[in-house]
Parts: sequence; structure tokens; C-alpha cells
Amino acid sequence: MVRRKRLFWQLFGAYSLSGLLVLVLVYAITSHAIESAYLGLFRTQIEARALLACEHLRGLPDSLFDQACKAMGQASLTRITVVDVRGTVRGDSESDPSHMPNHSDRAEIARALAGETATSVRMSETVRQTMMYVAVPLMERGEVRAVVRAAVPYDSVMHSIRGLHRRVAGVAVGTFALLALLSLGVARRINAPLQSLGESARAFASGDFDHSLPRADLAEIDELAGALAQMAARLGERIETTTRERNEREAILASMVEGVLAVDSSECVVRMNEACGRILGVSPARVEGRTIQEAVRNSDLHAFVTRALSSPVPVEADIEVMDQSDRYLQAHGAVLRGPQGRQVGAVVVLNDVTRLRRLEQIRRDFVANVSHELKTPIAAIQGAAETLREGALRTPQDAARFVEIIERQASRLDAVIRDLLTLSRIEEDEERAIALQRMPVDGIVRGAVQTCGPKAAGKGVAVEVTCPPGLVAHINGPLLETAVVNLVDNAVTYSNAGDTVTVRVTRNHEIVVAVQDHGCGIEPRHLSRLFERFYRVDKARSRTLGGTGLGLAIVKHIVQAHSGRVSVESTPGIGSTFRIHLPSA
Repeated sequence: MVRRKRLFWQLFGAYSLSGLLVLVLVYAITSHAIESAYLGLFRTQIEARALLACEHLRGLPDSLFDQACKAMGQASLTRITVVDVRGTVRGDSESDPSHMPNHSDRAEIARALAGETATSVRMSETVRQTMMYVAVPLMERGEVRAVVRAAVPYDSVMHSIRGLHRRVAGVAVGTFALLALLSLGVARRINAPLQSLGESARAFASGDFDHSLPRADLAEIDELAGALAQMAARLGERIETTTRERNEREAILASMVEGVLAVDSSECVVRMNEACGRILGVSPARVEGRTIQEAVRNSDLHAFVTRALSSPVPVEADIEVMDQSDRYLQAHGAVLRGPQGRQVGAVVVLNDVTRLRRLEQIRRDFVANVSHELKTPIAAIQGAAETLREGALRTPQDAARFVEIIERQASRLDAVIRDLLTLSRIEEDEERAIALQRMPVDGIVRGAVQTCGPKAAGKGVAVEVTCPPGLVAHINGPLLETAVVNLVDNAVTYSNAGDTVTVRVTRNHEIVVAVQDHGCGIEPRHLSRLFERFYRVDKARSRTLGGTGLGLAIVKHIVQAHSGRVSVESTPGIGSTFRIHLPSA
């Protein structure tokens, strides 16, 4: 991972390092120039002392040279040495010339004997320290009579030069400190508005587009701040528009009763609304991102998604879902395309048409059942009439028997038509909301039992009623009595002599009217369809007992008109319990 450096330290470091390099370079050049100038000044001063010594020694005999050197050396704090043309030391301000060796091999002496002014820096064998020498020729009558040499300790020269170096270095250090402070100020001036821009950018990234941007003195940074403010404003508008469109889309998808499923080109679930989750029995949040094969176990749906992705035109199909209850789905699929028109997936819309399919099946069954119910008595009436026409009228006994058949079958037709009309009227009342009144339930139930009393007495069946006194509900008395009559009549019909039919009314969070018999009972496979029109468990027995097959359907619609529901429990060989559930007043 690359280690990132802060701009402040990069600016400060760059400015400081640049200033340090410039100062070092200037210090080196200046120090060298000062040292050269100072050495040149020293050399000039020593040369001047040597020339003064020449003027003082000019005309003196050789025997006085040593005395004169000592006097001049003490006065000028300079070592003065006089050497003749043979290299013999004739005088020296600090040593005895007689003990000094021949100096003809000294570089400055040799050059001075040649008529030049010479300078040399070297270790003195006499005084055992480094000296700076300047030798000048002592000229008399155009010839070199001797060499006068002036010398000072080189350490004193360098001490003065080092002092100058220290002063120059102090000035350089002070200049560098000032430059560092200036670099610090410039770095802060550039870095501070950039930090503010960074904080503003982070605020924009977190969604705070109202965050104010600071103004900067630097034109470039101020322009950057202005551009960032414009970008934030436009970004805020686009995010607001996108959020509004997303919320609208989510609201539309959430309010749809149709299931919407979107998949990408790899058949992975991109989006699924709640309705689709309910239809397919999965959680939309858990299946998004997974393939359709992982999300839903239905081969018909898998094949339809593959077909929708490969088809350039919208496709349709019917899908059957086999779970706790068989359901039927109508699927519509179309390709999803991106901004450049490239296919990015497909969208599938699912409609649960189970109820429509069942209604269609009920309608077909109803038509078939009505046809069958009417065909049998009509055929019997028609057969009896033909028999009478062909000669049975001439036989009184036969005529009476066939007339009885016609009468019985006509009564059966009348019962079927009457029940159909009753059912039609109840359905109409159910649609426009029947008139309900606050009435006692006890009177309605006992009136129904009283209506069925003669039939029960004729079969030897006892009917018991249990109802709390004072129990009231919002009901339509005549309709509710009809429903209870049908249940009690069925219970009496399918009971044997000596049995007891119990009618019990209870109240908890709802009012329940339960009619219990101890007849033959009903197998579980028939319970879900008992309240359909013309549905019979034992068709032959039902017709023999005179039922039309519409009684329980009438009960169901009457109870639904009261905003209630019906239920049934039955065990073959033990009996059945039918219940009417009504909202509590």
C-alpha cells in the first residue's frame, strides 16, 4: 500500500528544502569569496609590511640587519627575516640568524631572488608552526641585494576567517529560519482552504448539499470551490430527482397486486416486489442477488425466464405452482434494455389467476349441475306425459300414478328454481349491503328450530337449543333465520331416529351459532367444497332425501352478507358440526 503524504508537509518540505539548498549554495560561494578576499587582504598587508621593511633596511650595512629586523618585528607583530643572495640569513626578528640554516631552498626566497614577489604557506622549521610568508626583493642599483620576508602565523589568519565564517553561518541560519516561517505560512495558506474543500466534499458525500463552501484568497482555489459548489447543487438536484423517482417506483411496485420480478442476463434476481414474494412464497430481500433457480423451485418459471431473456418480443405463459394449495399464475415477460439499447435482463409480471380459474370451474360445474338437476325431472315429466298420451289416460290407476310422478317432479323443479332465486337475491343483497338491525339472537335461533320442529318430530329426532339470554347482534332477522333453518334441516335430514341435534350459541370475540348432529359424517376430502352450489357428497342419497344441493351455498352467502364466515368439522361415522361466525355487536 502506497503511503500517502499530506500536501501541507509536501509544500512546507519543498519550500524549506529549496531554501536550504539555495542558502547552502550561497553560503559556500560567499564563504569561499570571503576567505579568498580575506586571504588576499592579509597577503597585501604582509606584503606592505615587507616593503616597509625594505625601505627601512635600504642603505644599512648587513651587520645591522638583525637588529633592525628585531625592532621592526616587535613593532609590527610580524616576523621579519632578511636573507642575502647566497641564502644566508642576515637577520630575523624572532631567532638568532647564526643558528638558522640556509634559506636558498625556500620557494618564496628562490622566487624573490629572481626579482618577484612571492607568497607561501607552510610549516616553519624554525618556529615549528604554520606561517604565511611574503618575500620581496631588496633592490639596490638595479640588482637584488637581499630578500626581505615578512611572515605571520597562519592560525591567526584562519582564526579571523573562521570568525567571518561563523558570522556568515549565523546570518544563513537566521535567513533559513525566516524562510522556514515564510514556507510554513505559505503552506498553511494553500493547505487550509484545501482542507476546507475536503471537509465540504465529505459533507456532500454524506448527503449534506447545503454545506457552505469557504471563500479563498487564491484565485485557483476559489474557482475550484465555485466549481465544487455548482457540482454539489447539480448533484443534489439529480439525487433528489433520482430519490423521488425511486420512491415513486417503490410505491408503485408496493401497491401492485401483480408480482414483478426483474432478472439480469445471468438469470440472477435484481428486484422483486412484495406481491411477487407472496405469490412465490419467498422473501424478496433474501433472494435478491441469487439465481432464479436458487430463489424459486419451479421449473415452469425457470423455463419462462429463460424464454423471456432469449425472445426479442414479449412472451406470455401460464404457470402452475404446486404447494399447499394448487395455484395458477399468468406470466408476462419482456426484455430489459440499457441506455445504449443493450440487453441487460428481463422483467416478468405474474398475476395470480387461481381465483378466476376456480370461479370458471365453479361456473362450469354450476352450469353442468343445473343442467343435470333440471334434466332429470324434466325427463321424468316428459316420459310420464308421453305415457299418458299413448294410452295411460284410459287406465285410471296408471293415469293417477303418472300424474303423481309429474306432480312430484314439478315440485322438485319448483324447489330448485325457488332456491336459485333465493340465492340470486341474497347475492344481490350482499353486493349492495343488506339492512342490519341490532336484534336478539335467541329469538332468531329458536324460531328456526320451531320451523324445523314438525320434520324433526316426524323422524324422531330431538333438537336442543342453548343460547345465552340477552345476546344481541347486528343482523338481518329473516335471512339469518333462513340460514339456521337450512343447517338444522340438514342436520335433521342426515340424523337417525333417536338422535339429538344440538344448536348452541356462544360469544367470545365473535358470535358463533353451531349446529351439531350425530349422523353419518363427511369425509375430509369433501369439506372444502361443501358450500359450493349443487355439490353433493352422496348424490343419490341427497336426491332421495329431496335436497336441491343449494342449501349450504345459501347459508354461506347469507353469512357473508353479514360480514361473517362459515366453517365445518366432521368425522365419518360420528357426525358433523356446522358453524356460523358473526361479528360481535
